[in-house]
Amino acid sequence: MVRPDDSSLSPRQQRLVRQHARQALKSAQAFGVFPTPVDEVMEAAKVFVAEEDLSDEGFLKKMAKAAGGTLKRALDKILGVMHVAARLVYLDKAVHVAKLPFLKLHETAHAVLPWQKDIYAVTEDCKKTLAPEIADEFEKEANVFATEVIFQLDAFTKEAADHKVGILVPVKMSKTYGSSIYSAVRRYVSTHHKACLVLVLDPPVVHEDLGFTCDLRRVVASESFVKQFGELNWPEYFSPDDRIGAAVPVGGKKMSGYRRVTLIDQNGNQNQCVGEAFTNSHQVFILVHSIRTLTAKQVFV
Repeated sequence: MVRPDDSSLSPRQQRLVRQHARQALKSAQAFGVFPTPVDEVMEAAKVFVAEEDLSDEGFLKKMAKAAGGTLKRALDKILGVMHVAARLVYLDKAVHVAKLPFLKLHETAHAVLPWQKDIYAVTEDCKKTLAPEIADEFEKEANVFATEVIFQLDAFTKEAADHKVGILVPVKMSKTYGSSIYSAVRRYVSTHHKACLVLVLDPPVVHEDLGFTCDLRRVVASESFVKQFGELNWPEYFSPDDRIGAAVPVGGKKMSGYRRVTLIDQNGNQNQCVGEAFTNSHQVFILVHSIRTLTAKQVFV
């Protein structure tokens, strides 16, 4: 099932959250410091990570009791807890290191955003509340805050625009900014001024008859892509028999060569595009963009 990828807020809320993200970066003197110094941002905001492990059920019950009727519960396995009054963040020690910066900043947002900090005494977060498709505006605001801080507002977007369009641009920049590859790919495509789109697939599942299939997990498109092509109907899964599926890296490879892809725009015109892929073993990213962004020396397969 394809999940939506809409972490957008109203223009007014977006501006308000960005203002507080800017202030958080400014207070920590974090602009231009790489990777984005998340711990320093938290320290400047007077938010600190506690030592307790969230795997202790007794501790979680204690937190719930302390919150009284102002506990915002997680929807799934708890990954982070923010005790707003104490300004303490509690983290699941098993969270992958690449996801920690975003999680820390998401929790920090609950204490920093002034209209949030008085709503709940304790907030619990899980994979679902941290996901791009979350509908809850409270969690969207925290996600946007975390994203704006880690990518230093427009710094990531401006730097990315200096490079030729390509899937390795956000992959390499994720190391610079200290984000996960997935977050960097989303930010890259969603804020790019050119028409591009990324298909996020699950890792290949081997079948005797199809070779393998990759389920489509999410679609992220730039504003100019949507304007040109609208909402395209993508299949629920891809296999080696189609142009997109043929781009999926297999056999231990991280990347694959360019594949020609023809897309029909909203005017009914055919557009020659390319698909290029990268996998981090957790997801497969297929970046689709115009063939005109390439040079004559680049090779198709």
